[in-house]
Amino acid sequence: MLPVAFTVLALLIFFTFLAAILTIRKLPIANEITKRTISWWWMVAIFMISAASHRLVVFCFLGSLCFFALREYFSIVPEYMPQADKGKISGSLARYVCYFAILISAYLAYIKWYGLYIILVPVYIFLLMPVVFVLQDNADGCIRRLGLISIGLMFFVFNLGHSFFMVNLGISVLVYCFLLTETRDVIAYWVGKTLYLLSEKYQKSFILKILNVKIAKNINPKKTWGAGLISALIISAISFLFVPVFPQFPNGRITYLFALVLGFSIGVLGLMGDLVFSMIKRDIGLKDTGNILPGHGGVIDRVNSLVFTIPITFHLINWKYF
Repeated sequence: MLPVAFTVLALLIFFTFLAAILTIRKLPIANEITKRTISWWWMVAIFMISAASHRLVVFCFLGSLCFFALREYFSIVPEYMPQADKGKISGSLARYVCYFAILISAYLAYIKWYGLYIILVPVYIFLLMPVVFVLQDNADGCIRRLGLISIGLMFFVFNLGHSFFMVNLGISVLVYCFLLTETRDVIAYWVGKTLYLLSEKYQKSFILKILNVKIAKNINPKKTWGAGLISALIISAISFLFVPVFPQFPNGRITYLFALVLGFSIGVLGLMGDLVFSMIKRDIGLKDTGNILPGHGGVIDRVNSLVFTIPITFHLINWKYF
């Protein structure tokens, strides 16, 4: 994994110099790029140190990620609730059941009990939620509150929680999925800006008009099919380069063709994850889910794509090679 680490380090250094140049030239985008780059240094450092540490440290890091994402979700959801229900979801016993489910999921993954791990949240915890509501003896707004809590449970405990068992496939698989997903976001950002500038310069170009077709203009007018597909193809090519890094699995090594398909899947799913949470934020009326990460927003703003890419990547590799 050392070549991967050095590559990431080189990219961070490049963007650090880029941010400095933009600042010297006093360009409007300089402040945003500087904030994003500083946050990336911190995020990459914490992730890489965790990944290189003991398995227990990795699980603590992933558990914290699930917890803070879920906590942030519960902090923004009440703003969407009717005034009479705001306190009910933020202080609900069901919320603490969700937090406890993170601990149980992490433990089951740590001892590699896959059979119970994979059904714990979508079956047992999901069925436990309405029972908790019954024990609280309050039917007012129960469908609405149960739905909102269940969404948080599935996104940030079950989907994002697949990262726990991904560690058991190999730490390189976890690094691969995280790195490609986050790299897709960066590439899509720059590809989107490049296509926009080109379309402004060459307004009569038919190809650029096709590439700049909006995916869902009412949800996120900045996301285009061209930027999304080009980013997915680039991620597919990067995935191709990861093949020598993957370990020997029980059913062989990952092939180059499978890596291309896997990379493209991450590219497309990462895009959809970004758009799904843009839809949620627009419905709630938020630009960002928080401000803990300067230049990025909240924790959810950073893990929204991972919610979609982690479970699919895990199951594809687990199905094919285990």
